[in-house]
Amino acid sequence: MRDIEAEEMRRRLWLYDRIREVVSRYGFETVEPSTVENLETLEAKSGAGIRNEIYWFKDKGGRDLGLRFDLTVGLSRMIANRYDLPEPIKFASIGGNWRYDEPQFARYRYFTQWDVEVFGSDSPVADAEVICVGADILSNVGLKNYNIRISNRKLAEAYLKQLGVDSQEKLEQALRIIDKARKADRQQLENEFKTLDIDDKIIEDIFSYVSLNGDPNSVLDQLRRLPLTEGNGKSGVEELEELADALAALGRLNVCLYDMSIVRGIGYYDGIVFEGFDKEGDVGSIFGGGRYDKLCRIYGKRDIPATGVAGGVERLMISLERAGLFPKNRLGAKVFIATVEQSLKKETMQLAQKLRDNGIATDLDLKGRALGKQIEYVNSTKIPYLIVVGPREIQSRTVKVKEMATGTETQVSIDDLVGKLGELS
Repeated sequence: MRDIEAEEMRRRLWLYDRIREVVSRYGFETVEPSTVENLETLEAKSGAGIRNEIYWFKDKGGRDLGLRFDLTVGLSRMIANRYDLPEPIKFASIGGNWRYDEPQFARYRYFTQWDVEVFGSDSPVADAEVICVGADILSNVGLKNYNIRISNRKLAEAYLKQLGVDSQEKLEQALRIIDKARKADRQQLENEFKTLDIDDKIIEDIFSYVSLNGDPNSVLDQLRRLPLTEGNGKSGVEELEELADALAALGRLNVCLYDMSIVRGIGYYDGIVFEGFDKEGDVGSIFGGGRYDKLCRIYGKRDIPATGVAGGVERLMISLERAGLFPKNRLGAKVFIATVEQSLKKETMQLAQKLRDNGIATDLDLKGRALGKQIEYVNSTKIPYLIVVGPREIQSRTVKVKEMATGTETQVSIDDLVGKLGELS
């Protein structure tokens, strides 16, 4: 876990604003689920084994509680019994989460996610919308060289069953192995498949399926030729067909690939799944999501179809930093008012507050320092503009606004100062 210092927080606030811009365009309401959940609520999503991966504890009342490890659990619990909300329910959130992971590159024990979820629609158009939110967030922060890789869990499960991987436990384990396909070498994956007593011929068939990726229409042609007769294979292909049509209509199909290695290792996904990647970086997926039509049932009394997407803020910040996409302008004070004489402190404070009241971020000396020390402070903090107030300035009601980067000075009437600083900054 890390402290977030001023420079990073400035960048985060800029990023949060860009994310909220996109989220609001699509009509999502921003909410904040509780940071603390009943442990059984967290276990309901991922099983009792999740205790090894999260922060959990007993409170003073003896209750088993845990810190949230993502935003989907809280959002799903929030709507599970809300029959009063008109569907589809479109919720979004940006918030911190905790996981007891081993810290490593682009992975921290406390991290921030952005998240959007659609509850109440089983249409692939809803999946297309959340995929478009992810794409538009990346575009809105300036990333251009990215793609979104899409698949359908129904297809993977149907294909594995058809190959004879039919027990639910073995099926889930096989899917988790497939989920590593972009991160591990083939020999390692083969060895893991063999621990499930899957023979070489079936392993070869699995790799053939996983290798299907590329232009959505081309991959769909190949999928239609597969004998996907088991389980939901046919409906999985149909959903991907409808999704491609929706993405084309929404103008985002050009940044999407269909990639059968994408299965999302978490067991509650049960339909379309996807991950977004910065092609220039090595941080892994910078967002991911999919459909989970049965998850809400464990928090309430009804099944409600749902789909969503979440992205890691820290990973996205790494990509933005490497690409030089963060804005150069700073937050904090835009102007510093220095005092020649402490006897003019009252007039200086009045002028500073006038600027603040008109939306101009202004700082002034709080230590009673000499003028030279005040100017040293302005240089060290990189405040862009300096105004020096002395007896002459008070008497003439004019001041000089100095641009610190260039040394340029502009004489301005105090009455016109608000407008002039607005122009300069």
